[in-house]
Amino acid sequence: MTRPDMRGLYCLASGIRLIPQNGYGVILKDDPFRAFRVNLGALRLLEKCRAGFSPESEAQSWSPDSIKAALAVFDRFVETGVLEWKPSESGVLPFVSIVIPVYNRADDIRSCLESLLALDYPTSQFEIIVVDDKSSDKTANVVKSYGVKLIVQLKNLGQSAARNAGVLASKGEIIAFIDSDCIAGPCWLSELVPYFEDPRNALVGGYVDSYYRETWLDRYEEANSPLNMGQKFIMGFGPQSDFYVPTCNMLVRRGAYLKVRGLDETMRVGEDVDLCWRLKENGFRLVYVPKGRIEHKHRNRFLETFGRRFDYGASEPVLYSKHKDVEKRFPWQPACMALLFTCLFGLLWRNIIALPLATAILVADSFLKKARYEKQIGMPLPFKYILKATAEKHFNLIFYLTHHVIRYYLLLITVVVVMCPSLLPAAVTAIVFTSLVEFIRKKPRLLFPVFFFYFVIEQAYYQTGVFVGCLKRKSFRPYKLNFMRTRKVTTLAGSSSRTGSLYEKA
Repeated sequence: MTRPDMRGLYCLASGIRLIPQNGYGVILKDDPFRAFRVNLGALRLLEKCRAGFSPESEAQSWSPDSIKAALAVFDRFVETGVLEWKPSESGVLPFVSIVIPVYNRADDIRSCLESLLALDYPTSQFEIIVVDDKSSDKTANVVKSYGVKLIVQLKNLGQSAARNAGVLASKGEIIAFIDSDCIAGPCWLSELVPYFEDPRNALVGGYVDSYYRETWLDRYEEANSPLNMGQKFIMGFGPQSDFYVPTCNMLVRRGAYLKVRGLDETMRVGEDVDLCWRLKENGFRLVYVPKGRIEHKHRNRFLETFGRRFDYGASEPVLYSKHKDVEKRFPWQPACMALLFTCLFGLLWRNIIALPLATAILVADSFLKKARYEKQIGMPLPFKYILKATAEKHFNLIFYLTHHVIRYYLLLITVVVVMCPSLLPAAVTAIVFTSLVEFIRKKPRLLFPVFFFYFVIEQAYYQTGVFVGCLKRKSFRPYKLNFMRTRKVTTLAGSSSRTGSLYEKA
């Protein structure tokens, strides 16, 4: 059996407390609060991670099965925010092929190429391939002046076909996709390529920032672009996951890309989501890293910007019809649902009794969680931590449920409110609540009323696209929600191996 690779460095995240107990250990995470019971072997490994720990340094005597089990445990620690994985400083840099599709963007491709030629990645370790999708302007001449590899399509076949053609002409182990209307930061490749040091990572996505930042619409796009995946490291794997990264800042192993037959050339929108989902269905792991920054010249006219949101919405039914295993999943939390319906009751009937009732539900659920936590980890916990964690969990779930409703049913809600005005307070509260939370989290350089206006417009365009796409496909699967029961445990189970069962069995 081939020995799995354990390269990379695992570091203990901030706000983590490791507490040895009699025969086991407890991990406490502050923000958000979580508690785990682990065995002493895991606790010792986590102590080593304070200064950064490379499993490869101690795994020489481990069996392949032991290494596989240990990696699964480390990944679970990363998922739960206990550990952070970082590439080592080996200095080994693979050859990268940068592929850029372009169509009638002579000026944009010039600035894109200039940014790529200024990368701090060794010039001997990358090539640039531009695929001109039969432009009718001077794009091809501009590209030729930079001396990079140019492929000219005989027909305009779309960006997916252009990218596929570029990959077939490439020689790099890693393919780096960037759009012609993007400008790469100097560290684009040097910050993202090292994440391929983990051989399980087939695709790495990087941070997408906005190039235009002057107008109100620019500033909204800067904060709320669907291409910006946020500031947190994310791992995506498994056929049910809906994780994806956009192709404007995507690096992928050439072998994995070819194995899934590249991008679907019949798709003009959503092809990047489709690629990511097919990779996960084939057992590959994807990661997003908030590094490797590029600037995207987004559409900055009202109809073009929100017309694109319509296109994104219309692509949803296509994607869900192609990928039957991908689901929109929400955890089933009876206490949270009771809290939500109590709040709705108070809004609809304007009954002040809903406030103490909601408070009672929150406090009672916190006491139950406290008792369950303490039984499983074998130590007392301050009630204020459990109350705060429970409140945050309920708040986040209510936000995501409300956001989903506004995302897909805002126009229907508007019609219902016109027919039944008594529902207006609940509808207004839901819309303002959702947009206000987004405003606080994303901190746009806008006043809230401006952000609120664009936010509502975006939801209207997107859900119209979804509805139209569903009518065309004769399938309304994007509207389906799956409530999943969550495990009522605070311990994490791991497989027994020579390294030991790092997590205690629940």
